[in-house]
Amino acid sequence: MKRLVIVFMVHVAFNTSMFSQKVNTSTTGYVCDIETASCGPATNVSTLNKTNQQQMSEKKKAKLVYYYDALCGWCFGFSPVIANIKETYKDDLTIEVVSGGLFLGNRAGYVNDVAPHIKSGAYKSVEAMTGAKFGETFLKDVFGEGKMTLDSTWSSIALCVVKDKKTESQVAFAKILLDAIYADGMDTIDVDAIAQCATKIGFDANAFKVYMSDPVYKEMAEKEFQNYKQNGIRGMPSLMLETEDTKVLLSNGYVSYKQLAERLDTYLK
Repeated sequence: MKRLVIVFMVHVAFNTSMFSQKVNTSTTGYVCDIETASCGPATNVSTLNKTNQQQMSEKKKAKLVYYYDALCGWCFGFSPVIANIKETYKDDLTIEVVSGGLFLGNRAGYVNDVAPHIKSGAYKSVEAMTGAKFGETFLKDVFGEGKMTLDSTWSSIALCVVKDKKTESQVAFAKILLDAIYADGMDTIDVDAIAQCATKIGFDANAFKVYMSDPVYKEMAEKEFQNYKQNGIRGMPSLMLETEDTKVLLSNGYVSYKQLAERLDTYLK
């Protein structure tokens, strides 16, 4: 079967000329916004390049790119969806995870300073829509001292190591990081804790820390941040379907497995 690679973005407004049948995109997704690091409704977006079903079927290879961040609350809720997509479409799709860099530079800092929307109750929206549950340790800090630091740098570097050394584990590792932060309350600048996350996919913790200290992986992470911005994407999670000469924004914001599978099936047919 032809293999596809898809980029993950929550909600997309599809151009009906692209398909033999209309795709329902009436549901607005919810995203973590790269410009403000806040969470809210996604803005409907159109496909980046027009194509049609016949042209898509002629492509030898396509890729599904999942734009995410380990500190993105909606990505935490989306993890089961992308995991199910990976398993269901493993014979048809190749998935790459790209870090968007949600909390960097002057946007990085203590959780209640840079993400006050969490304490205000934004996490409840994620739980209600996705079924995900934020952990007691995480919430205790948010409603207590608020000493957890939100900084996307080290988690993004760690993902680049995994993509280089254990490519097939990148989707699984992305979920491990999200769970460690939002379920277990891991501080995002705790390199030792991040290295322990890597042991769950077969790395030695000390060896992984050595990899993370290599400047090449920091450069890779910075290129991913640039990639995200250059594609004109603001919200996470998002999916982009890429072929040899076309890019289609499949979703921008959180979407259910059923919605996403219907869109994928339209292309795969």
